[in-house]
Amino acid sequence: MLELAFVKRSALLLILLFLPACAHTPYQKDVVFQNAPIQALLAGCYSGTMSIHDLGKHGDFGFGTVDALDGEMVALDHAFYQIKPDGKVRRLKDQDTIPYATVTFFGSGQVLAPEQAMTYTELTGFLDKNLSSENLIYAIKVEGRFSWLKVRSAARQNKPYPVLTEAIKEQKIFELKDQEGTLVGFRFPSYAEGVNVPGYHFHFINKDKTLGGHVLDLRSEGVRVQLDQSRKFSMELPKSEEFLKFRFDSDAKEAIQKVEK
Repeated sequence: MLELAFVKRSALLLILLFLPACAHTPYQKDVVFQNAPIQALLAGCYSGTMSIHDLGKHGDFGFGTVDALDGEMVALDHAFYQIKPDGKVRRLKDQDTIPYATVTFFGSGQVLAPEQAMTYTELTGFLDKNLSSENLIYAIKVEGRFSWLKVRSAARQNKPYPVLTEAIKEQKIFELKDQEGTLVGFRFPSYAEGVNVPGYHFHFINKDKTLGGHVLDLRSEGVRVQLDQSRKFSMELPKSEEFLKFRFDSDAKEAIQKVEK
């Protein structure tokens, strides 16, 4: 109980600390924006609370999910895409809504070109060695060719919504081979638990914008890595009754470990 209380206090403290820093300039291009804490998604708040039109004011690079947990969402090159449970891609419209997303206006600050092929574990290890600090937020773009990717996409849920650890039992896991495309990701520090996913989190979309998913594993061939570090974070909490009346009494750390594997 003490550990759970600490998680809740930590998440609240992060929100209170981060919001004032960006309150007067919500559309700055060096800010990572989020429209709900990850713990809301873990708890089953899947109803869309922000339109793609409004989300686009805060960033053009990032990921999330779609209303009713209907697949994965990827934002890349000023466009927003829905990756359906079969891995196929649909371009989202301005009026489509999302319950959760993390976005920023991507600006490459550090460029890396690893020479060797890498697995997911090797890629994240390579990134760890090149971070200026483990305590900042990084938007990460990895472009190139992938010989194999293991990805997933969530299945649309019906009300009353189950918690995410139950909902992902219906997820579709599949493999993509010989794909050229982009990993769209973020790395959040460990203290962000309950607000976002600590560590690395990537979604993939191929060059033709026809296939993608949440990345579970991969083998890269030749890739180019761009890192955009940020010291600013902004969160706009949902106004929906679903969010305002929900009781967040789950263990965020354990739940995140289950849904990210």
